[in-house]
Amino acid sequence: MTGPSNTRAATGATVPVPSANRHAGGMPGGHDHGAVAPGIAQLGGAFAFSDTVGRTIAQADFRGRWTLLFFGYSRCRASCPIAIPKMVRTADLLRRSGVAARAMFVDIDVPPLGVMRFRRPGAAAAMAGHSGHAHGHGELDRVAAMRALAKAYDGKLIVATGTRAQLSAATRAFAVAREHIPPRPGELGHSINHSSLIYFLAPDTRVAGYAMHDQSVADIERTLRQLARMA
Repeated sequence: MTGPSNTRAATGATVPVPSANRHAGGMPGGHDHGAVAPGIAQLGGAFAFSDTVGRTIAQADFRGRWTLLFFGYSRCRASCPIAIPKMVRTADLLRRSGVAARAMFVDIDVPPLGVMRFRRPGAAAAMAGHSGHAHGHGELDRVAAMRALAKAYDGKLIVATGTRAQLSAATRAFAVAREHIPPRPGELGHSINHSSLIYFLAPDTRVAGYAMHDQSVADIERTLRQLARMA
């Protein structure tokens, strides 16, 4: 899908949204679970996270600016490397024109209950670059991948995560579909099929709209500018 297929009214603005919240954790041409796109009024409300050095991120930290928010995992080789640069670019364009905005990525890579992951020696050191993440499969490797991702964008991307309880609350609140599966090529430990909406959080922290990860930067920027004018 290259663009919106229908529209939804939100806060007085016409917001492009997809006809289905596609499960986009698979590789191109992969899974399509046909989940119905959630209503904007049903989304949001859980804002308890932490950043890559353990600092708490709370609802107050979302106030006063627009936030482009995406849920995925730092080891992902599918939708995440597509969505992240678009969010960062859009936020940068908005800031240059005087609209306070930022991009935020929430890593949901917590192993399912009953699954134990062991660190592969040297895997963390291999995660020095963002493009085509190297893939470990232990907690230390997950943290290393998150920090490498944040470093790659030099302060322009907030990378966050949380406890199992916090991430469960957030994925429910934002209707994030996720499914642990055997590792895809290039990923170790396990992979995650996950939905791929980019959420638009207004300066008052409500969800004002969303886009698909494969919409263009121009589409995403246009929608956010419209929302910002109507706010």
